[in-house]
Amino acid sequence: MLAGGALALAIVAFVLGLRAAGKTDAGGFLGPASLLSDLNLTLEVLLVLGLTFGMALARRGRIEAHRFNQTVWVLVNAALVLCIMVPSLQNAKPRSLADLATLSIGLPLLHAALGALTLAAGLWLVLQMNDVLPQRWHTAKWKTLMRLTLTGYWLVALLGIGIYYLWNVG
Repeated sequence: MLAGGALALAIVAFVLGLRAAGKTDAGGFLGPASLLSDLNLTLEVLLVLGLTFGMALARRGRIEAHRFNQTVWVLVNAALVLCIMVPSLQNAKPRSLADLATLSIGLPLLHAALGALTLAAGLWLVLQMNDVLPQRWHTAKWKTLMRLTLTGYWLVALLGIGIYYLWNVG
C-alpha cells in the first residue's frame, strides 16, 4: 500500500505542478488534445493493462505479486480520478434534463457514474486484500467482485477513450 500511495501522491503532485505552471492546457503529445488529457488517457490505458496483467498474475498463483500490482494500480486510479477526472466534469454540466441525451454531456456522466462504482469496488478489494478492512466487512464473493471490477475498469476505459475522441477529435 505504501508503494501505491507514494505513486498516487507523485501523480497528484505532478498534476498540481502542471496546473501551477499553467501547462495543463498546453498541446498534448498524442494530437489535438491538451497535455493533461493526453497524460490522463495514456495513464488510464496503462492502468487497465496493468490491472489485466494483475489478473494474469493471480491465475498463475502469484497472489502476493497480484496483491501488490492491483493495489498500486487502484491507488493510481484514485489519484487520477481526484486530480484530473473530477475537475474535468465541469465540461459536462447539464443545464436541463434534455442535455443528458447529448453525447458530450451524457457520455461523461455515464463514465463518471460507472467509474465511481468501479473505483469504490477496487478500493474495497484493495482494503480487503491488504487486511485493512475489519474481517466482518470482507466479502465472501471476492472473486466475483474482482472479475466485475476488472470488467468495470475496461468499460470505463473504453468510455474514456470515446470521451477523449468526442471532446478532442470528433
